[in-house]
Amino acid sequence: MASQKKFELGQTLMRILEDFQRRLDADLSERNVEGVRPRHRVVFMHLDRFGASRSVDLAAAAGIRPQSMMKIVHELEQLGLVTRKPDPRDSRAKLVEFTAAGQKLIEELTRSTETVWDQYAQHLGGRKLEQSLEAFNSIITMSRQGD
Repeated sequence: MASQKKFELGQTLMRILEDFQRRLDADLSERNVEGVRPRHRVVFMHLDRFGASRSVDLAAAAGIRPQSMMKIVHELEQLGLVTRKPDPRDSRAKLVEFTAAGQKLIEELTRSTETVWDQYAQHLGGRKLEQSLEAFNSIITMSRQGD
């Protein structure tokens, strides 16, 4: 039976992601925070972590086509959450960065993430949740190193 668990890994991880996003969206909605759509998550996930970036680099980090990322960035720009400025290293390229409104939304996302963390910690226990996160981060590190 233990070998059967191996086949459930992908499905389990995707279900956890779905649950996390549902809980995050519910908390944001309860606090009347609007502006971020599911398709925008790729920018918030990668841009906040790496600072100002070119759209093509964001697309590569997110694993989507550059044209798709440009569309998402354009939508976020229209919402006033990001801005594009010339890249000082390449005059043909633009850097995407969060505006003040985008930074405020990140703060709201952080609050909602803390709420979801507390919900999970209440269910699993704080130490077990921390250990799980450490294990998943180890896999992410391994993946980035090409293993």
